[in-house]
Amino acid sequence: MASKSRTPRLDLAICGGLTALAVFILMGVKDIPPPFFDPIGSAAFPKYAAYLVIAFAIAIAIRAYRSLKTEKPKEAQGFMSEPLLALSVVLIPSLYTASMQIGLLSYRIATVIFILLLTSILARLEKRAMISSAIIALVFGFGGQYLFTEVFYMDLPQ
Repeated sequence: MASKSRTPRLDLAICGGLTALAVFILMGVKDIPPPFFDPIGSAAFPKYAAYLVIAFAIAIAIRAYRSLKTEKPKEAQGFMSEPLLALSVVLIPSLYTASMQIGLLSYRIATVIFILLLTSILARLEKRAMISSAIIALVFGFGGQYLFTEVFYMDLPQ
């Protein structure tokens, strides 16, 4: 008899962990002092991000719970395990944040490189996807720099 997939169970476990992390963030947000110049508040972004994580985790948990009932054998799922792809999806964002933290790259350059690199790997260097990702990378890199510094008045790595 074929062994059952652990994907729905893993999804449920990850959703539980993400929900716990979001709850810890919500508890920590209470300690952020009120802002002087920002009408929304300093804690608004982490608070709403935590609420979004909880909402997405609940949606994924519901889907995973439903799929537990109709679970197929592992051979019939139709996907291959790609550990190098998974490693790159974890490593590239880590390098992205580290490069800005140590002052190696500015926000806009790091963001353009990050989006181009990650989408290139995920799209397997497909030309059509690369053109779209180049446009998106430029918009997010340079547009994000403008939006965060000129509209939201946030300091970004230069």
